Amino acid sequence: MNKKLLAVAVASVLAAPATALAQVTLFGTIDAGIRNQSKAITATGDASVRTVTDGLRTTNRWGMRGSEDLGGGLMANFWLEGGYDNGTGLNGAPSAIAALPATPTATGLNFARKSVLGLSGSNWSVDVGRDYTVNFKAQGIYDPMSYTYTGITPTATTNVAGTRSSNMVTAGFRFGSGGVRIDYALSELADDPFGTRTGLMGDIAFGPVTVALAYSTVDTSATASQKTTNVGVAWKLGALTLRAGMSNTDTDTGVAATATETPMMVLGVQYAISPTWNGRIGYYNTKFETAGAETGERKVAIIAMDYVMSKRTTAYFEFDKTNISGTAPNGVLGLPSGDGAVGLSVGLAHAF
Repeated sequence: MNKKLLAVAVASVLAAPATALAQVTLFGTIDAGIRNQSKAITATGDASVRTVTDGLRTTNRWGMRGSEDLGGGLMANFWLEGGYDNGTGLNGAPSAIAALPATPTATGLNFARKSVLGLSGSNWSVDVGRDYTVNFKAQGIYDPMSYTYTGITPTATTNVAGTRSSNMVTAGFRFGSGGVRIDYALSELADDPFGTRTGLMGDIAFGPVTVALAYSTVDTSATASQKTTNVGVAWKLGALTLRAGMSNTDTDTGVAATATETPMMVLGVQYAISPTWNGRIGYYNTKFETAGAETGERKVAIIAMDYVMSKRTTAYFEFDKTNISGTAPNGVLGLPSGDGAVGLSVGLAHAF
């Protein structure tokens, strides 16, 4: 009898970790390919460059997420997600994970992409930690490339009030065909509100048409603030989806001569050719203005084709052209000003 009781006790102890682990999902993506770019900035001018790409179509990431049923429809949830370079195994570069108000470094914040803990019900959720901003969420609805190829397109780095924000409380509510999302980030400075951001987003679907709008404000210093507004629409017509939108980031430095604005317009189309072939065309036009005068412009056009090899593996091919004028930033491509550069990439993305 004692042996039977001991066996039951041992089995219960061994089963406990398995039960806990069953609530956790390990997930991630790895994306690698080859890219040829006709122009890149070098010490002696500009020249073509060929590279092994890292997360070109789908940003490389890994993480853990899980939830626990607390009863009565209440759930406890967590999400930990970090980025990495598959060529080196290091954390993501600062430019890929930086966001207001806190900017992590390449050697810090292992879960810099997302780290939240919260509660949720059937139509609401509240999370605390590092999360995506409302502007980023809204722009994802109408981005022509649906936040793929972010190493080429500017939507993840321009006019989204920071892709992510640290020290943030986020609340979301869904109702019928629409929803509202609010975020608020604390500066964590004694008697000092600077660095705090406040954002509000709404989206609603009218049949095949979805409209998204977001607005946020960030106090970056005693005299400087940043306001970002974006609005867009996605219209699904069978296998065809049209997307368009615009955004603007207005930075008030407290000095009229250095105040800046960066309005951006996006337009694109997606067509599901078959269950395995999916094509996208996107166009992005970003203007850079200082004290009300335009100082530069960046135009990006991209054509991409995805071939779904399995539920988790996708092969991709893309062609892009970028034109930069004036003092517009050259972005992650390291492009010189002038006629711009042409890029051609091919790669493989795998999700696990």
